[in-house]
Amino acid sequence: MLTRLDRYVIKQIITPLSATLGIAALLLVLERMLRLFDFVVNQGGPVDVVWSMLANLLPHYLGLALPIGLFLGILLAFRKISLSSEYDAMTSAGLGLSRLVRPALLLAMLLLVINTVLVGWVQPHSRYNYRGMVFDLRSGALGASIRVGEFVEFGDNVVLRIDESHNQGADLVGIFMERRNGNKTTAISAKRGGFFSTSDQNTIILRLYDGVLVELNENQSKPRVLRVEQQDLKIKLPTAEPFRGRMGEELEQTLPELWQNMDSPALDKKQQLAYQANFHWRLMHSLTFLILPFLAIPMGLTNKRTGKSTGLVIGLFILVLYNELMEGMETAIATDVASPYTSVWLLFSLLAALSFALFYTVAFRVGVDPLKWFNRAWEVISKPIRIAAKWVVRAKEA
Repeated sequence: MLTRLDRYVIKQIITPLSATLGIAALLLVLERMLRLFDFVVNQGGPVDVVWSMLANLLPHYLGLALPIGLFLGILLAFRKISLSSEYDAMTSAGLGLSRLVRPALLLAMLLLVINTVLVGWVQPHSRYNYRGMVFDLRSGALGASIRVGEFVEFGDNVVLRIDESHNQGADLVGIFMERRNGNKTTAISAKRGGFFSTSDQNTIILRLYDGVLVELNENQSKPRVLRVEQQDLKIKLPTAEPFRGRMGEELEQTLPELWQNMDSPALDKKQQLAYQANFHWRLMHSLTFLILPFLAIPMGLTNKRTGKSTGLVIGLFILVLYNELMEGMETAIATDVASPYTSVWLLFSLLAALSFALFYTVAFRVGVDPLKWFNRAWEVISKPIRIAAKWVVRAKEA
């Protein structure tokens, strides 16, 4: 049963957590959206498919944003509480950090479950769906359109050029088509026309109006020229190969599938190592949520008289460094340089030890500031910068 205090602390965490997730997802989606629009247009595919591709990338982005969102949410919430008189009132009432960490830990456990479902089941399927869409775009299975003003190979030995295209290909202007069939070549030009579907998904009709047909044959001395008011031409689309099965690589397998296959004798040593590395990385990625509250709270608590934000900078640096090292450890496992227990889990244990030590110092050792050495180092580093900045300002004013 959540008490009023628990609900208040969770409310303070939810606001920066939601803002961080929203900003991170927006930035990542906008960056990828521009690249996807460029890719889809270059492949001649329908623009609407971009939104489906972004929807399949969203679980991946959420998996990246959730840990940093939780960390910043807890850190900023406890920074706000400590800068006001609320933290003093809570400690005066006998509520220590060991009690205040509970709602943050409950929220971390909820996000751990969500993240496990994301990285364990949702991401493999969404990644496969995304790559399937990329394959369909490149093969033309998504209804790739004719690019205006270019000569395009359109299957069945057909070369086509369109000056203008409207209504998704139903209204074409300025058409030239050449079809080769053995020693016979047929060239057709028309003022207008359009594409129409048939009952056969692999065949479409190109209907031409007000055109000229020229037929060249090596067995004839001169070409045959015909004027046509309307001409229907059947064009057989190239047959696209089906996309491969989902379990093509470790990133497309769920957690149970990785567990079953990482020791499979049907796989070579390299594949087994890749499966093993990704399996341990996913477990570590989820379990890290239980450590983040114990790291974020000491980094968030600050002296309300000074209001220094050293903890925010140091905390973000530790989190980014941890993430980069973990990715390096995954590579080390996949290349058989290290085992999971001397790489991924060792680094995980070091982060846990550091976080619990900082939390213990803040919660049970009165008057001890775990960040004092970082603050002193920052003072030494930032002092020359402040002096140089003042000289620059004075020089400009002079």
